Amino acid sequence: MVCLFFALQEIWVRHPAYHFFPLPLVAWFWLAKRDGLFRAVAFPQHSAAFSWLSACHLLLALMAFVLISPFLAGLAFVLSSAALAAAKGKPADHEAPTWSLPALALFFVPPPMMLDQQVHQVLAGLAARLSQGWLDTMQVLHVVQGTIVATPEKRFFVDDACSGTNTMLVAICVAVIISSFNKRSWIHALLLIVSAGLISVASNVLRICVVIGSLHYWRLELDQGMAHEALGVVFFVLDLLLVGSADHGWHFILNSSPGKEGTDMHAGPAAPPLANRLLGGLSFGVAVIGMTLLLGPELLALSRPAGGPVAANVLTEADEFQLPEELAGWVREGDKPVEDSMIGNLGVRNQVWLYRKGGQEAFVAVNFPFLGFHDTRLCYSGQGWQFQKQVDGALPGDTQNTVRFLEMNQPTELASAQLWLSVLDEHGTAQAFESEKPLDRMSERLLSRWSNPGPVSNTYVLQIMSVEPENDSRAHSALTELLAEARNRLSQALVNHRPQAGKESE
Repeated sequence: MVCLFFALQEIWVRHPAYHFFPLPLVAWFWLAKRDGLFRAVAFPQHSAAFSWLSACHLLLALMAFVLISPFLAGLAFVLSSAALAAAKGKPADHEAPTWSLPALALFFVPPPMMLDQQVHQVLAGLAARLSQGWLDTMQVLHVVQGTIVATPEKRFFVDDACSGTNTMLVAICVAVIISSFNKRSWIHALLLIVSAGLISVASNVLRICVVIGSLHYWRLELDQGMAHEALGVVFFVLDLLLVGSADHGWHFILNSSPGKEGTDMHAGPAAPPLANRLLGGLSFGVAVIGMTLLLGPELLALSRPAGGPVAANVLTEADEFQLPEELAGWVREGDKPVEDSMIGNLGVRNQVWLYRKGGQEAFVAVNFPFLGFHDTRLCYSGQGWQFQKQVDGALPGDTQNTVRFLEMNQPTELASAQLWLSVLDEHGTAQAFESEKPLDRMSERLLSRWSNPGPVSNTYVLQIMSVEPENDSRAHSALTELLAEARNRLSQALVNHRPQAGKESE
C-alpha cells in the first residue's frame, strides 16, 4: 500500500494524463475483495511463485524508497498484484481472470523521466499528419507544420489536450476493466486494448477535422470555449461505446467460452506459517522505511519558515510583463508585443518583443505562468525544430545551471536559430535545469527532496531567440547581456507584483 501511495502521489503531481487512476483503483479493490484474493495470502495455492514474487516485491519496494523512484514503486505494486494472483491460483467460473489485477496495476506506474511528454508529442504529430488525408477529401486548403495545421482562416495548434493521450489511456483502461469483469481471455484483452488505441487515434483525427471543417464551411469556432469542451465529451462517449462494441465483436470472432483457460497442475502445498510470518515482518519493515523516506522531507518542509515576498498588486494580463524600451543597449521595436515571429508561431502562450542592436535582432519572449517546471523544448520539437547543440550554463552570480543554450534548425523552413532559456518561479528566483544524465538527475532528485522547502508552483519561461545568428563571440556576448538584463527586469516584476494563476501549456 505504501508503494501504491508513492506512485499515485507522483501521478497526481506530475502526470495529469493519468488523473483517471481512481477508475482502475476502484476496479482493482473491487475484484480483489470480491474474489477473496486477500484471504488467499494465508494459504497460497502456488507457494513457490507467491514467495518469489513477494520477495521481489519487497526488494523492488526497498529500492524505490531508497532511490526515491515512483516508477520502481509502481512496478513493486504490480509484483504484489501478481503475488496475490499466484496465491489465489485458478479462478472460479464467476471470478476475474488471473491477469486482471496485474494488468490494472500497470495504470499506477508513473512513466519514468517524463516519457509521457514524448507520447503527447508523438500522438499530436500523428493526429496532425493523419488529418491531412481527410482534409484533402473535404477540399480544405491546409498546410501541416509539425503539430500545427494551418488553413487560410486560422492556425490550429494540436496541443497536449488535443493529442488524444488522455482519451486513449482511459479507453485502454476501460478495455481492461471490461475484459476483467466479462472474464475474457488474455488474447481477447490484448486485441481489445489494441482496438481501443486505434479507435482513440481515429476519433481524435476526426475531431480535428470537424473543428477545422466547421470553421471553413460554416464559420463555427469549435476550437475553444464550451463548444470545444462539449465536442470533446461527445467524442469521448463515442470512443467508450465503440470499445464496448469491439468487446462484443472480438468475443464473437474468437468464440470465447465462458470458462477460464489454463489449468493449475503445479499447485503446491500451502506455505508454512513461519514463512508467512517472515514475509509479513519484512513487508512491515519495508513499509516503515518507505514511510520515513517519503514523509521525512515533507515534515522537514513544514519546519522551514515560509519564504518569498508577499505581493500586493495584481497587474492585468495585457501589461503584466511589459519590457522596457532599452535592454543592455538593445532597443525595442514598437510599443506592443509583435504578433508574427518565429517564437510566436510555436503555440506557446507568451508575449514577444523584437529588439535590435546594430545589425543584430533578437526576439524576447516571456511565457505566461505554467504549473510546475515547463520544458519549452517539447514545444519546439513539436513544430519541427531539430536540436544540434545544447549547453547548460549560468549567468554571473548564479550558483547553478540556470540558463540553457540551444542551437537548432528547421529543415522545412530552411531556418536556423539560437535559443536561450531561463525559468523563474513566482518569486523571481531563477530555477536550475536538471542534468540530462540519468545518474546525475537521480542524485539531484535525492538531494533536492531534503534540501528544497517544497515543489515549485508557478513558473515563468524567458526566451531569447536569434534567427540566422552571427557565429562570433561579440554577437554571442551581446545576446547573453540581453538575456541577463531581461531576466533581471522579469524578476523585479515578479517580486513587486502577485503573479496570476498558473495555466497549462497549449
